Amino acid sequence: MSSQAGSGIVLLAICALVATTVFVGVRRREKTGGLGQVPPPAPEYARRITALRDEDYDLVLRGGAWVNGINVTWPFASLLVSRNQIELRVQVLMPIRIARAEVTGLRRARGPFSRGFKFRTASGRLDKVTFWPVGKAGNQLTELGWPTR
Repeated sequence: MSSQAGSGIVLLAICALVATTVFVGVRRREKTGGLGQVPPPAPEYARRITALRDEDYDLVLRGGAWVNGINVTWPFASLLVSRNQIELRVQVLMPIRIARAEVTGLRRARGPFSRGFKFRTASGRLDKVTFWPVGKAGNQLTELGWPTR
């Protein structure tokens, strides 16, 4: 086998690997709503979500967020919390509104330098969403009826 044939085989293998990686990445994003997107809530939960003014929320947390492949750091994400819903605002994305009835719990997530929250739902709609607040927010969320574990 000549050196050109060997180089061609290596190049072909690299191209096949890149094509497979792109294909799998695109399919995964289709299933989860797209890069930086989350699927819409089920109709029974969507009816419970209302557009609130900032002053209608009981708590505003600043921090960072990771939403389905998009990562933003402080101060480009904020979590607005009321007893009935949460709104996650990430500067480059559409706001994500979450009804309290949809959330089965908030699970703590640990990072190398901070702690965050993952939203658990029966549908798995928010599995790719994590909010990283600045400071400790677990007790404040629990007081508003959003239990963390």
